[in-house]
Parts: sequence; structure tokens; C-alpha cells
Amino acid sequence: MSKRIEKLKEAIHPEKYPLSLEKERLYTEGYKGAEGNVDPQILRRATGLANQLDKITIFIQDGQLIVGSPSSKPMGLELTGPWPREELESIAEEFGCVFTEGEAEEIGKLWEYWRPGSVEHRMGQLVNERLLSYKFTGVHPPIWVNREEAEKTGLADGTFGLAEGMVVVDFEKVLTGGLNQIIEEAEQELSNLNFSNRDAVKKKDFLNSVIICHKAIIRFANRFAVLATEMASNENDPTRKKELERIAAICQWVPANPARGFYEAIQSYWFIFLMLESSVFAMGRFDQFMYPFYQKDIKEGRITDDEVLELLECLRTKCMEISSTATREMRKKHAGMARWNNMVIGGVTPDGQDATNELTYLIIEAAKRCQTPHYTITLRVHEGTPEALMLKALELVKTGIGMPAFVGDKSCIEFLLSRGVPLKDARDYALAGCLDVNLAGKSRTHVPVCQIPLIFDFFLHNGIAPRTGRQVGPKTGELESFETFDDFMKAWKEQFAYFISLQTEYHNLWLNVFNDINPNPISSSLMVDAIKVGKNLWDRTLPFENGDAMIAGGMINVADSMAAVKKLVFEEKKVTMKELKAALAANWQGDGYAEMRKMFLAAPKYGNDDDYVDLIARDLYQFFADEVASHISIYGGRGVPSGVSVTGHWPGGELTGATPDGRYAHETLADGTMSPAQGRDTHGPTAVIKSAAKIDQTPYQSTLLNMKFHPSALMNTEDLRKLAALIMTYFSLGGRHIQFNVIGKETLLEAQKRPETHRNLVIRVAGYSAYFVQLPKPVQDEIIARAEYSKTA
Repeated sequence: MSKRIEKLKEAIHPEKYPLSLEKERLYTEGYKGAEGNVDPQILRRATGLANQLDKITIFIQDGQLIVGSPSSKPMGLELTGPWPREELESIAEEFGCVFTEGEAEEIGKLWEYWRPGSVEHRMGQLVNERLLSYKFTGVHPPIWVNREEAEKTGLADGTFGLAEGMVVVDFEKVLTGGLNQIIEEAEQELSNLNFSNRDAVKKKDFLNSVIICHKAIIRFANRFAVLATEMASNENDPTRKKELERIAAICQWVPANPARGFYEAIQSYWFIFLMLESSVFAMGRFDQFMYPFYQKDIKEGRITDDEVLELLECLRTKCMEISSTATREMRKKHAGMARWNNMVIGGVTPDGQDATNELTYLIIEAAKRCQTPHYTITLRVHEGTPEALMLKALELVKTGIGMPAFVGDKSCIEFLLSRGVPLKDARDYALAGCLDVNLAGKSRTHVPVCQIPLIFDFFLHNGIAPRTGRQVGPKTGELESFETFDDFMKAWKEQFAYFISLQTEYHNLWLNVFNDINPNPISSSLMVDAIKVGKNLWDRTLPFENGDAMIAGGMINVADSMAAVKKLVFEEKKVTMKELKAALAANWQGDGYAEMRKMFLAAPKYGNDDDYVDLIARDLYQFFADEVASHISIYGGRGVPSGVSVTGHWPGGELTGATPDGRYAHETLADGTMSPAQGRDTHGPTAVIKSAAKIDQTPYQSTLLNMKFHPSALMNTEDLRKLAALIMTYFSLGGRHIQFNVIGKETLLEAQKRPETHRNLVIRVAGYSAYFVQLPKPVQDEIIARAEYSKTA
């Protein structure tokens, strides 16, 4: 790192985060200004944002080359919504924030104002008793205790501001055309608007909201131009003076106008990304749409690779400035200040050629030099991916920061083709959120977690939730009543299908409510044919329709459990269902149940290339995919199965009783979706990928496979080549995704004991990386418990 980056990096990981309320205050002020008018929600949201951008305190920190901050204070902690008073103590404890009585009172007033308008509060008003009972189960976290609890658990879904699901917008539209072009298109469409159909009024409101927002963004950028000019006039250092003058000129030009070079392009990109500012907003195929600007400047001698590298490192530090958090319940799913701003590199071009370019390598190098958890990087891999690029990527993996992740073009493209996407579009995919396959400007998705082992727990109790004693699912039979494994499996699938149906119904309702409460003019305007269609992106059907998706969390625990029951109860008859039921109820404690647990732990486990259990996993994943796809979404498309975990396997495990795989009650569930349960894979990494490859991953929008290697396994280039071969083999067999932690168990245990000396230790959690010491202990323990390999084959 240069001294500049060292200084910037030092500032983005404070021991305590200052509370910042100005953004919320100004947004609310602008939004409330429309009260009493007939302005629809989308215009009120636009007005709130414009007021925020026009008045928020702005600053340029020493050495910054990219400007624009997500908060009115350096590293200010922004709340994702006004919070009830009782939540504030948990923030103060976890993030070191200090609340004055005045600030606490202000947050309370904001809470009272916005509470009736939250997504989850509205959901609490709308759900019927069937769906209310479903939310009480916790299968779809966060769990509700009662209708009123919805107001406190769902604030991360967006109480105010321009909240969003997982979207890859068309950044290129701004970089090559500028916001003025979008404004002109909207104004032209308004002038031609004919009120001959029922959507015309809605379209007018949408177009006006787009104009309001984009003009506000331009004014916001111009404010930085003025500030940089003022700072330059008072700057004595000639080098910094020149930098500030360049910043002023750039902010005066972009994002209003097309970028004319790499400096302008990356600043324009950052302004737009900042406006979207969601923890799941994708960064797109950055090395592709930024490459023309890089290529032009390099050819004309206006920039060097070292300068580009420094700008990419600056972008990493800018992403780290986004410091928002959620409620206690939501933090269980999103532990460690999780963010999924996924930058996708490599892969193929729309015409099928290798897409690798110089920028691809520089992005990896920037992450190697500036090792921060965000932004995350995912490398698309195909048969023609250069070996040099794979080795470069694995050199970064070797640092231990858990990136890049790797996805297989073969599987991702086949997924899109199976959904009717043209080949040229399919080849141009990016990833939204952790790993979900999307098309820039042509799709968007929201992916709730469905905790499968918790449903299995209900099944083991004939549809009753043990925690509450309520009948939450169908009566599919007492355990003692099943005479064959086929009967057992058939009954389980009936229970499973019922909850998939409930989740689909709940999610469709949620999508309706989210669209009504959180329309987003900015992201909506950067979708295909946005101005012509004139609708919020959650109010329209898109070319690749994947709005309604569902995550299969913890499926491997169920597969392992089914295999153990099949072997020990139905085939070998070593244990009766009555005995198993008693052992699970006792949490494997007392009456010889510890010895029984050893038998169930020794039963075949997924991840060891054992068809006995692997084929059960394959069957369950196929069943889930088929059931999800059997339901129609509100957009007319079919449901889409997905497979990531975030840290949902922690709260899911908290609610789930003991399971026949040998897991104790309340233990964290298996991570990822293709990953073996923690420590249950005993035959090495090759066996793991062979198990995972038996599952047809094509129907899934995403899958996730975590692996952990000891640093001694990746000591030299030959070791990296072996790991590259493992990755390529997995993808050739149909695998979708794989990622690595490279760290020893002893280091993680030491970090738990002495967090103050390991503040900068970055670890891969799920589809994102995080500072290890910022993770709660259950998640830390889960990562430590993952199998650790000492060699790659």
C-alpha cells in the first residue's frame, strides 16, 4: 500500500463508531414536507432524498481521491431505520456508540413517526392467521412473537430511505450517457404522455420522481466540486492542491455527463453506487464496463497502472465507509456488519470469448494490497480462464481474506438458459447479493431464508412446533407409525411442501408491500426500458424474472439425518423410532443416549463421496427446486430456488431441536448449501466436491460451498496449481460456487482470546468476508468447527 492508502485504511476500522443521525433527520424532513398533499409514495421518497442530498454535511478527508460519503461524519454509523428505545443499548454495546439523551429522544420521535410505515408493520396488519402462525415459527427469520413484534424485527427491510432488494443496475448507462441524458429522456416521455390508460398517472409520478432524484444527485456532486475548489484555494501542498482541483473538475462534470476517462468513470460510478447504498447492491461486471475508460486513458498516456491501482484501493476504503446496522434479530442473520457488494470479474464476453483484461488483474492486486472485508470479489471461471489469472486469484485467497470467491460459468449460464434467457444475455451475467445470478438492468431478486431443519423438527413432532406446542404444519404421522423409509420420506416431503407453499405466499405478499412502501426511482431508472415502461422495478415484470426466490437453509442437516434414520432405524434396526424420539427429546442426554448419538454421528455423512447420503441430498435439493418452481410469483414468473446461508444458520439453529444427524438442540446448522456440516467431512476436499457435484445445481440461482485450508497447504505455486485444478474439476462436473478460508484453527482460537490484537483479521463467513472479532461467538465457533485441510488433494 501507498502511504495514502495506509492512512485511509487506518481510518475505516475504528474501535468506536460515531452515531450519525443527520441523514435520517433530513430525509424525514423532506418526506414530511409533502404531508397534506396528494403526492404518492414514490414522489415523497424522491423529495426526502433530494432534501437529504441538498443539506447533508459533506467533507473530503485528507488524501481521498474519490469523494462522497454515506454519512455526515467519517465512519458514522447510520441506522437502517428509526428504532425503539430498547434496541439502542445493543447498538451501544456492540459498536461502541454513545447516545446522548437528546439523540435517544430524537430517535424515539423518528421511531414513532415511521413505525406505522414500516414494511413489517404493514405485513403484521395484512397477514391472515395461517401466515401469522408461520411467522411465529421462525422458519422465515426474524421470528415474530406477536403482530406488534413485527414493528421491531423487520426494520432492516426499510422503514425509510430508498431501501432495496438484490439488484444489478445498468451502471454503464450512467458512465456512457450521464444523468442528464436520463433526465432528458424522462422529460421527453412526460411531454408525450397520453392519459388513455390506467397506468398513465403512475407513470407520470414515476418519471417526475426520477427527474427529482437525478437532479438532486447532480447538485450533490456539484457541492463536492465547490468544496474541493475551496479546499484547493487553502491548500499549501502543491500535489494535494492539484488533486483537489482535479476532484472539483470531475465532480462538476460527472455524473451529470458521460465520463471521459477512468478518473471520471470511477467517481461517477461511486456517486451512483452511493445513492443505491444497500448492503446487497451489486457492483456489477466492473472489469468489463470500466475497461473502455481504462484502455483509452492508458493508450493516450493519461493514466498509469499504478494510478489505477491506487484508485481501486481507494474504492475499497470508500466501500468500508458504509457503516450501517440492523436490529438484534436481523444481526443474527447478517453478523459482522455483513455486506454483499459483489464485484464480478473475469468470465466470458457476450460472444463467448474470454473476458479477462488488465483491469481484472489490477482489481485482484488492489485487494491483495488493501485487505479489507469489502467490497467482495467473485471470479467467473470457464474452460478458457487463463492459468495466470487463476494463480493471481489464488495468491489473493492465500492471504486469508476469503476472496475472490469462484463461480463456474458453465453452471451459471446453464441456469439462465433453463430459464429462457438468450445465450448472449446469459453469458453477461453478474451476481447480486452473495452469489445470486442476475442480469444487469434486466432482473432483480429478493431471497428470504427458509430454515429447513426447523421444518424437519416440526415433522418429527407430527407438525407441532416443540417450542410453542402449536400445530403449525399438517399431521403427517407420528414417528412410530412409519413402517418403511419410503413412507418416512413421503411424509417428510408432504410437510416440507406445505411450508414451501406458506413461504411463497408470505413472500408474494411481502413483495407487494415492499413495492408500495419502498419505491426507488434511482435503481428503477437504471433498468432496461425504465423510462419507456415508467414503473418502479418491483412493480414490473423483467426480462429475466426472478423476483420471487427462496433459500434452502440447512438442507445438509436434513440429508444427514435422513441417512442416519434410514440406516439405523429401517435397515439395521439398531434403534426404534420410539427410542430415537426419546433421545431427541432428551437432547441426547441421559439413559444411554450419548452412546446412541455416537451411532448416529457415525452414520454416513454428506461430503465424503458416499452415495448412501449424497443421493438423499440430491433428491432433497431437487424436491425443493421443483416445489419452489411449482409456485407462480406475483410477476407471473415461477419461484426460483436459491442456496446461500449468510449467517442464518445461527438463528435457525437456535430454534431447532436435536436432529438425527447427531446435532444437539440449538446448535448452529450447516453453513452454505453445498458445504458439509461442520467437521463431518473426513475424506478430504476431493471427496467434498464429488459429493457436491452429485447434486443438480442448475435449477438454483445460487449455491455456496465453503472450504477451509491451513496456510501450510498453500505454500508454493505448485500448491496453488493443485487448488486451481480442484476448482476447475468441480466446475466441469457442474459445480456452481466455491470459496476458501486460509487460516489455522490456532489463529482463530487465539483471536477469540485476544480480540484486541486481531482487530484486522478478515475471515470468509458466507457470501461475504468480515472482521473475525466483529462476529458473535456462535458464528466464530461455527467457522472454527469447519473441517481444515492440510493439502489440496
